[in-house]
Amino acid sequence: MKTSLEDLIPGVPEQTGNGGKLLKPTFPGTKAVVSGPMSLKEKATVNAMDTLEEEAKARAEKTARLRAARQERDSGSTR
Repeated sequence: MKTSLEDLIPGVPEQTGNGGKLLKPTFPGTKAVVSGPMSLKEKATVNAMDTLEEEAKARAEKTARLRAARQERDSGSTR
């Protein structure tokens, strides 16, 4: 009987997106961190992704706030 890696570790999801590096343990609600030293390029990429994520959240909040104000204005109600 020939065993494969999939037969030895059933149910363990494959790690993708981190180059196969091991992940450090994280707490719920936090991001997974790639273990090991990071190159300057990797650090810049992580910082850029964090900045883009923060900007997207701020943009979504502003859009929701403006949409609510527009709906209130269009409904004809005043405070």
